Amino acid sequence: MKKGMTILLCVLLSVTATIAILFFVGMLDNTEENQTQISKNEQKNPQLAENKFDQLPDELQVLLIATAIDERSIPPINGVTIYYNEDSDYTLINVHSGAGVGHPIYLLTKKENVITPIKSVVYQGVDGYEKAEIKTNPISKDELYAQYIADKDLYDTALEKTEQNLDLTLADFNEKYASTYSDNTIDTTKLSEEQVKKWVNAIMQNRFENHVLKEFPYTISISLDENRHVKAQINAANSEDAGDSVGYFKINDKGQLVEPVLGADYDEVIATEYMQVENF
Repeated sequence: MKKGMTILLCVLLSVTATIAILFFVGMLDNTEENQTQISKNEQKNPQLAENKFDQLPDELQVLLIATAIDERSIPPINGVTIYYNEDSDYTLINVHSGAGVGHPIYLLTKKENVITPIKSVVYQGVDGYEKAEIKTNPISKDELYAQYIADKDLYDTALEKTEQNLDLTLADFNEKYASTYSDNTIDTTKLSEEQVKKWVNAIMQNRFENHVLKEFPYTISISLDENRHVKAQINAANSEDAGDSVGYFKINDKGQLVEPVLGADYDEVIATEYMQVENF
């Protein structure tokens, strides 16, 4: 009886060992198969492998990208801040000194291993927005990462000059870019708030170009009410230099920019075409 039990126990142990070996071999086969598949996929698409650039903080990625499209971004950075935002699949970058005009906004898109500049727009004061030059050659992520490693301390220090700006949006960029086309083709009865402000701002700038206020610092603030009546105010930096001046405008049913005449019950037509200011 004991002998029979011993034989049965040996058989059970042998079967268990065989199953364990087969399970282990199966795991090895699956592991080797998975590793082989990963290797093949990486050969077909190198971006499945580790992309060191994409692992950098967003601010650092933007700083490196900016150096390829605007030389003012090359560290050490002096007098400018690199503003950026991500919107949908796009990156927007604006290198700005905080004052004046001529600071382009760049629109780019990130692909698997490159960043591609698309287009750029720049504000030129009275002339409004204009298309800005931009090199559309793809920018290699690997080259940007190598650039960072070569001067790591320099770029890390320059990060304080990089800041996210949520006002940089794709919709706002597209509106600014659209305004660079022939203004005479724009239907002035269907202007956006931004376009109305731009038009009135150009007129106010033109009016005061040779005015006494030109001798003193001033700013222009423009607002629209619920009836799309426009208030344009010249704000003197120092009340002792000059007083504030206010202008009121509106766009009539014909799309003409008009201004109320003081002491009269009618409006004077100021301009009939979008961005027209030469009458003053």
